[in-house]
Amino acid sequence: MDRTSTNALDKKVANESNNSSKRESARQPRRAKSALAKTALFLLCVAAGAGVAGAFPIPPTPSPQSLPSASPSPAPSGNVLPFDSNLTFVTDAAISSQGSRAGQLIDVHLKDDLTVGGHVVAPAGTPAKLRVVAVSHADIGDQYGFVDIFFEPLALPDGRVLPIRAPVSRLAPHRSAGHESTVALEDTIEDQVIPYHWLYHLFRKGKNFVLNAGSEMPARTEATLTALPNGTVAIETPPPAAASVTAPKSAFPVEPEATPFGPNAGKLPRRPSPSPTPWPTPS
Repeated sequence: MDRTSTNALDKKVANESNNSSKRESARQPRRAKSALAKTALFLLCVAAGAGVAGAFPIPPTPSPQSLPSASPSPAPSGNVLPFDSNLTFVTDAAISSQGSRAGQLIDVHLKDDLTVGGHVVAPAGTPAKLRVVAVSHADIGDQYGFVDIFFEPLALPDGRVLPIRAPVSRLAPHRSAGHESTVALEDTIEDQVIPYHWLYHLFRKGKNFVLNAGSEMPARTEATLTALPNGTVAIETPPPAAASVTAPKSAFPVEPEATPFGPNAGKLPRRPSPSPTPWPTPS
């Protein structure tokens, strides 16, 4: 009796399992058909949207119109070398804030031919002089050394001279803003970690400027060179600048026109204060 009931129960469970498998297999094609229907509906909507977008095309962006601009200045002709033109010299000796001295003459020579209108005014290798005006050595307190220079007029082979100048007359080690910020950050951190590190700031020595022999030195012409029809080259210096109208170009750091001197330098003159007027007494 027990075996018969067990067999009947097994058959019932098997039938239910078969029926559920059949129902699940029947649902899968329905789901697939539903997914295909949704995909087709989505593509249909996209196509309809594309058709609508095509019916109203976006107008093309108007091309930018050129604004009126000032006409560029014409380039100088080959017969003229304008004022403030570039020349390149090569140093024959080293220049340094530690070894050079004020008043010293440094030998330099012209790197390339100076040609105007097909005429070689000064061939490459023409010697020139560079005068050291002032020298400051590196010192404690992170003070960097520098050298102030001045170009002597360039002596031409025909006996004339061409005035030239240095674009930057103070030669000093390059100190970028990034380097300054990095050093300041390092000092701040080390001041907090190392005791009495601020004393190192006071006795830290700066760097000296060094320019080795064979280095290129730029220069600018202080005159206009013009090739004339008779085969000569004219050197025309500009007229003196009016102090009240234009300021001349200066390659040196700008200094005040006058420096106060004496025990009262920098002090404002004292003005006597007026004594108060007494009020009239009522009679």
